[in-house]
Amino acid sequence: MKVRVTVAGVVIVAFVFFTTHWLSQKGCAAEPAARAKNVIVMVADGAGFNTWLATSMYRGQVGRETYDQPGWVRLACTTFPLNTATEPKKSGKQDPNLIYSPEKAWDPQSGYKWLTSSATDSAAAATALSTAQKSYNNAINWSDLDQPMTGESLPEVAHRAGKSAGVVTSVQWSHATPAGLGGAHNRDRDNYAEIAKEMLAAPYLQVVMGAGHPLFDKNAQPRKDELTEKDYRYVGGPEEWKKLVSGQHPAGWTLIEKKEDFEKLTSGPTPRKVLGTARVATTLQQARGGLIKMVFPSEPFAEPLNDGVPSLATMVEGALNVLDDDPDGFYLMVEGGAVDWANHANQLHRMIEEQSGFLAAVEAVVNWVEKNSSWEETLVILTADHECGCLWGPDSEKKPFDPIRDAGPGKMPLAHYNATKHTNSLVPLFARGVGAEQLLNLVRGKDSRAAETWKISGEYVDNTDVSRIVRCLIAGEPITPAQTVTAQ
Repeated sequence: MKVRVTVAGVVIVAFVFFTTHWLSQKGCAAEPAARAKNVIVMVADGAGFNTWLATSMYRGQVGRETYDQPGWVRLACTTFPLNTATEPKKSGKQDPNLIYSPEKAWDPQSGYKWLTSSATDSAAAATALSTAQKSYNNAINWSDLDQPMTGESLPEVAHRAGKSAGVVTSVQWSHATPAGLGGAHNRDRDNYAEIAKEMLAAPYLQVVMGAGHPLFDKNAQPRKDELTEKDYRYVGGPEEWKKLVSGQHPAGWTLIEKKEDFEKLTSGPTPRKVLGTARVATTLQQARGGLIKMVFPSEPFAEPLNDGVPSLATMVEGALNVLDDDPDGFYLMVEGGAVDWANHANQLHRMIEEQSGFLAAVEAVVNWVEKNSSWEETLVILTADHECGCLWGPDSEKKPFDPIRDAGPGKMPLAHYNATKHTNSLVPLFARGVGAEQLLNLVRGKDSRAAETWKISGEYVDNTDVSRIVRCLIAGEPITPAQTVTAQ
């Protein structure tokens, strides 16, 4: 039998070969060799490299943290948004001035200014981590073309793959990061009641946990003032809250509020769907105390912690106990949300408290993987959505990028904040488990100054690449080529 070869046939074969080869080199091939049963993405909100480093100095764990151990992929990550508008510009085009540039970032004259003027907010960062698409600041899985990214978030991807999904945070559970990585879709991150209602109605969430209780203040004490509808916004409004409290919510949520109920959830049988709303208004711990604690800060953990609220680690253990009932696996996002709040307020002592709480949650996750799962079936990713506070050493106001100085275990390192807002700095990205090494195939550049300063490789990926890897490993979706835009 003769085989007839045409030019068109050769072109098609060549296209298929090179496309498959490119995909295999850049992450997942059309049919990935490894699939993750479980994926846990952990976000320390507002935590740049120096936040992680300062906390490790205080803990006496520099170079000895969980993520420093063998088996972890260690990279940096860029976080810039599509643009810095607060509503859709309807162009869909990347602002090239925002793209991370080592030259701009480390410039001794203008570095701080560029970093603080080109930063993402938590909403756009969560959207990128969840959908693999950049958007404007304020967007919750909403495009710059003014359209919801329906079906594109990680919980929706996990749901299509037959998996359960959940989000846990140390701030209000309808806040930007849990909303974006929890699959909500909204034009404006501040539409908390709308976002909360969508999360509660979503068929793809089985666990939601965080703060935002309408009946308690920031010190976890019962409120004595008269409540308004606005006070219920983080839980979807007063009518939604009544349904939850009465056990009559149509989505079948079991509401837990007390610290002991969170603790009970960490073992034994669990309800099918759990909404944990800790009895505190804004953050589990960071906002406790009065103004005097902000003006005259003390050492970490010097003031008594809010009693009656669970730790982030306890909430995570409970969430895992609920989600691991699904034989097909799960997706879970964990946020140390109040790290960002402390950095915004330039509270070094509270930042160390919050980051320490986040690292305790990391240790709880690692313990769960090694006791109840394995690194062959579970992927754990640790990162941040952006840096906040432009945190550097004690002389960094006059000497840009002066290193933080270690004062020894149990003592606050010598450091200085140079901003009260977000920056465009690189943030850490650590990963371990099934498919983690595929992140190495997505490296977009190398920052030699970052490598020298933080003792890392200096290689970085983008926050959209995190989503691309997770989608690949959860659902077998091939990694599509990322659009390349050159920085100005």
